[in-house]
Amino acid sequence: MNSIYPELIAVDVQAETSEEAIRKVGQIFLDNGFVKDTYIDAVVAREKVYPTGLQLADMGVAMPHTDPPHVYKSGVCVAKLAKPVTFMHMGTEDQPVEAEMLFMMAITDPSQHLETLSKVMNVFQKPEIAKEFKDATTNEELYKVAYKHIGLED
Repeated sequence: MNSIYPELIAVDVQAETSEEAIRKVGQIFLDNGFVKDTYIDAVVAREKVYPTGLQLADMGVAMPHTDPPHVYKSGVCVAKLAKPVTFMHMGTEDQPVEAEMLFMMAITDPSQHLETLSKVMNVFQKPEIAKEFKDATTNEELYKVAYKHIGLED
């Protein structure tokens, strides 16, 4: 099962806050029929309780998501923000992360969540791969990098 789709890739997403970033990226899922209309509000609510920011070696990312009842079809929306926005670090309430990218997940099977999370974290442990994501400037380039590193099953 592949979770990376060209229609779920976005570069230069304009957002001032983490909530605005989640809403804009969530809309991409909604517009493409991956999620129910309850998904975006559910992700925003979950992020407040369970933050998903991660400070990786070369960049900050966030992996917002919510529970399977809000999802029709699994996928990962890879979005590069026009400028970083502040998310709270996973497992904390007061440690900010300036996220440059969102890996927003729509998950129908909870076991996929950990698999996707570990794939993303493994990718960003390697500075040369993180650089590929940072250097992608178009949707097509970002899709190719995301598909290569996250999309294929091992």
